[in-house]
Amino acid sequence: MNIANFQFEQFEPFFDKLKEVQSNLEPDLILFFAPYTFFESKEFHVLHSAVRKTKCVAVSSVGTIKGSSLVYNSYGGIAVKFTKNGNVLINTKENISKTIKKSAIFLTNKVLKEKKGTNLIFSTSSNLAVHRILNISFKNIKNNLRIYGGVASSNAPDFRTYISVDGKIIKDGFVIIKLQNVESFNTVSLGFIPVGTTYTVTKSKDDTIYFLDEFPVYYFLSNILRNTGISPEDLDPVRTSEVLWEFPFLFIDEDGYISHLLVPREFDTENQGLAFYGEVPQGSRIKLSTGDSEDILRDVRIKAGEFKEIIKHSDKKPELILNITCTARNYLLAADGFHDMEQKQYYEMLKEFPHSGFLTFGEIGPDKMGKPGKFFNETSILVGLVER
Repeated sequence: MNIANFQFEQFEPFFDKLKEVQSNLEPDLILFFAPYTFFESKEFHVLHSAVRKTKCVAVSSVGTIKGSSLVYNSYGGIAVKFTKNGNVLINTKENISKTIKKSAIFLTNKVLKEKKGTNLIFSTSSNLAVHRILNISFKNIKNNLRIYGGVASSNAPDFRTYISVDGKIIKDGFVIIKLQNVESFNTVSLGFIPVGTTYTVTKSKDDTIYFLDEFPVYYFLSNILRNTGISPEDLDPVRTSEVLWEFPFLFIDEDGYISHLLVPREFDTENQGLAFYGEVPQGSRIKLSTGDSEDILRDVRIKAGEFKEIIKHSDKKPELILNITCTARNYLLAADGFHDMEQKQYYEMLKEFPHSGFLTFGEIGPDKMGKPGKFFNETSILVGLVER
């Protein structure tokens, strides 16, 4: 693959760069990330008219990554020209939150098996809908599928997000980018430390927990907030995640290892339920966790080292590294004075390869045992891509 990656704070130089890339590289795919306001502006139509000869996917994002740089409210992404046997196919589906089972069947039937290539999936639906679809689609699939991606993000007051394909806005849906004859490998960084015993969710509905081990979730939430000066009743929908970013819930898979983590979204004072950014099935086993910027960055260094070891021992030299990383995770780092430190640490160890990425509202990738289609919060996924 020939790769052009780019990042700009303003639309005009970004637009000029895409026109230059379109002319010189003649790419097979353009994938870029932009502020949500771009999708509501006249520039949206101007740009897609200029690149209409190339398959083009755009995803709204709070920030973009290029090399060691993380820039909020920016335009960034990649243009790809295949040079061997690679090819790209794109499928979309809308209104997925109203057709969960049908959307899961659609996704299962459309994705490539690992021997045929790699799948990228981006969604502009709710975390709950995406999580449910992934759970249904890949419940019984193990190590024969490579799928990575995330939920579009934005800093809009109502958190509205966008995805477009060739200039068409995808509503409440997802896009599957199938990279045929492209191998991939990855690492997943969590960076939060399990605390205490393992609990079982004994009463839940959709994305909300009511009881853990027969104890009201209010009891656990009060303990988590004990040293913050905040009571559960004080948590409004905006402040809940900001306060609890440092205390995500770790979910234990059937084999006894941590498969993913989710961040609390809102405490319902009327029904005494704690809602999360993702589905919480009854019977799930969880651990409470804690972590700070040092813990997160320590794990980033470990995962970057693991990624480097994969390259060393498999002789797979990535032609592109994608970094799919959580908005909340990066806000937490920035609040402690570590803005873009995650990206700098990845880049310091892997600087010989081009890096590109974006901030998400939820990440999609394999768990530590290779099971595909897991839905994460506060996670950073590195993906290496190699055309064969």
